[in-house]
Amino acid sequence: MQMFAKRIVVTGVGAVTPVGHDATSSWDALVEGRSGVAPISAFETGQGRPSYAAEVKDFAPERAGLPRRKLKMMGRQAQLAFAAAEQACADAGLTGAEPKLDPTRLGIILGVGMLNADAAELGRTCHTMRAALEGERFGAAAFTRAAATELFPLWLLRHIPNLAAAHASIHLDAQGPSNTIATGCVAGANAIGEAARLLARGEADVMLAGGTDARVSPLGTLRYRDLGWLATRDDIDPASISAPFDEDACGFVNGEGAGILVLETLEHAQARGARIYAELAAYAAANEAGDMLRPQAEGRALARAITQCAARSGVSVADVDAIFAPAPSVPGYDAAIASALRTVLNGYTRPAVTALRSLLGHTHAASGALDCVAAVKAIETSQVPATANLRRPIADLPFVTDAARRDEVSASLVCAYGFGGHAASLAFRVCPS
Repeated sequence: MQMFAKRIVVTGVGAVTPVGHDATSSWDALVEGRSGVAPISAFETGQGRPSYAAEVKDFAPERAGLPRRKLKMMGRQAQLAFAAAEQACADAGLTGAEPKLDPTRLGIILGVGMLNADAAELGRTCHTMRAALEGERFGAAAFTRAAATELFPLWLLRHIPNLAAAHASIHLDAQGPSNTIATGCVAGANAIGEAARLLARGEADVMLAGGTDARVSPLGTLRYRDLGWLATRDDIDPASISAPFDEDACGFVNGEGAGILVLETLEHAQARGARIYAELAAYAAANEAGDMLRPQAEGRALARAITQCAARSGVSVADVDAIFAPAPSVPGYDAAIASALRTVLNGYTRPAVTALRSLLGHTHAASGALDCVAAVKAIETSQVPATANLRRPIADLPFVTDAARRDEVSASLVCAYGFGGHAASLAFRVCPS
C-alpha cells in the first residue's frame, strides 16, 4: 500500500539541539545518553525555580552561517531554523549542486511555536510603558513618543511567526510553496506531513520541512510554571529531572531547538544521484476535540493518528522497530500517551519505545521534527536511544532503558501530541530500491 501518489524520500537532515549544533553530534549524544538539561544561561534566575532548562549551548549565529546584517531582524527561533536548514541542504547535496534546482520547485514549511521577547527587550518595553502612564490611565500618545526612541524600529520582525520560513526561503532562493504551521507541540510533525503532501501533488520537487522553537525566556518560564506544567524540583541533578513515562514525573523541562528534513520525490532524488536516508511512507493527523489544556485520558486522537498512519504506510505496527513517543514528563499527558500506545500495540513487544524529551527537554514546536530527524538516523545507524530517567514505568510497554538498543531498524514511527488536542504520526522505512 502506498499513501502518497508519488514516493517521498528523505535526502538531508539538519538539527540544532540542546546536545549538539548539528544532526550528527546531536544523534551521537542521544545514543550515548547525554542530557542537554543544565542551569539556565540565557537570563539570571536568582532564587526562582526552575533554574535549569534544555538550552542550545554556545550558539554563535555568525559561526552557523547566519548573515550578520539580518540578525537584528531574526528571533532566536528563526536563527535556529536558519542554521538547521543550512545543514540539511548541505547534507542533501543541494548547496552548490549542479545542475541547480529550479527555485520555483523548492519550498519550505516550518512549524513554529510561541514567540518570546528576550529579557532585554522586555525591559525596554516596561520602561516605555511606565513612561506612558498618566496617573492610572495608559496614554497611547505618550507610549508612541517613548517607543519611538526606546524600541528597535524593526522589533516586530523578530516576532512574526512566518519569518523563520521567510528568512530561510530568501537565503536559499526557495520560490516554491512556503508556509508556517502553528499547532503547538505538533507543529513540526504537521509541517513534515504537509510538505510530503505538496510533493505528492506535484507542487514541488524538493521541500525543506521541520520545526523550530525557543521558549527559554523569563516570560515563557513564568507562563508554564504558573500553569503547573513545568518541573520545578531542585533536590536532584537537573539532568535527572525530565522523566517521561515515570511514576515520579513532575513536569517538563523547557527546551529549544530546530530540526529540518529535506524531502523530495524519489524520482527527483534518483535523477540527481542523491543519497537517500529513508522513505516517508505515511502521515496522519487527528484532534481529540476535548479540553484545551488537559488530554483525553485514553489519548484517543493519538491512537487514531498512529493507527491511520500505520495502515496508510502498509507497515503493521507489529513490524515497526522503533517508536519515538512524545511523552513530555507531564503526568497527565504521559498517561494518555501510554494509554494510546497500549491500545495501538495491543501486546506487541517488537517496537522499541523511546522518549527523547528525557534528554532534550520539551522543545515544543520543534519536538516532532527532532523526533523525525532521530527516526531517520535510527534507520541509518540501526540504533534507538534510551529513555533517560525511566526508573518506575507507568505502563508495561517495550521501553528502551539504560542504554541505546542496537538492532536493525527498517521502520520507525514518530508520534506527536500536545495542547489543544492535536495529534499526528509519521512512518519512515528503509527505501526499497
